[in-house]
Formats: sequence, structure tokens, C-alpha cells
Amino acid sequence: MAKKIALSACLAGKNCRYNGERKGNPELIEKLEKEGCEIVYFCPEDACFGTPREAMDLTVTPEGVKALTKFSREDRTGPIVEYAEKFFEEHPDIDLFVGKARSPSCGVCTGKLYDEEGNLISEKEAGIMAAEAKARGVEAKDDESLM
Repeated sequence: MAKKIALSACLAGKNCRYNGERKGNPELIEKLEKEGCEIVYFCPEDACFGTPREAMDLTVTPEGVKALTKFSREDRTGPIVEYAEKFFEEHPDIDLFVGKARSPSCGVCTGKLYDEEGNLISEKEAGIMAAEAKARGVEAKDDESLM
């Protein structure tokens, strides 16, 4: 039975990054395809906010860690959480979650966390969707750790 992998769509070169640029990882896609994996692509940010869009940061707030836009400081956490919950409900048999390193949505253990003044606190955080994968017991890795 093929391993079912949830994979950040940007890694396949899909035009879904915040700035509209493509930044794929063809070597990773080729590796997974050679292994016979079934790939399910996702991008909560594109699905919820479109592309291009204002970049986001993980920020510690009095209400907890939030995904806030860099300049307007809009809280975008709720739609990402809803997307992630729906994704995992629709795909309960995911064997591995592969997120784009450093993404505030999909980074597994490389997300940057800031305080409300913009000071860097950590570079080892899980993004909003990656945290949902981990909370559900899904094995989760950043793309860079698979190469």
C-alpha cells in the first residue's frame, strides 16, 4: 500500500507562495514519486487568502500564538485552523505531513516566532497547520529534512 503524503503545494512549484513567486523542490517530488507515494497537495494560505497576499509571522499574543500579517497585523489564525481541521478530516489516512520549512502555516520545526514588538523569540516552531498535523499524531517533517 502506497504511503499517503500531505505535501505543501509550493514544493510542487504551484503558484501559491505569499509573493506569487514559484519555489518548488522538484528533487523532493521526484523522490516521493519514485517511492510510489500518493501525494495530496495543500496550501492553507492560498486557499484562505489568495495569492499574492501579505506575508505572515507567528507571533506570541496574550491569546496565544497567532499568525499575524507583517504590516497590517491582521490575525489570520482562524481560517488556517479551519482549513487544517477540514483537510485532516477529509484525509484521515495521511501517513506523513511534509511542510515548507520556515512557513508560518506549514513549517514543522523551523517556523520563526516573534513577540508583539517584532523581536525573534525562536526559530524552531511549528506553523499553524503543522501544529494541527502533530496534534493529530501525524508524522510531520520539513521538506529540507527529507533531502
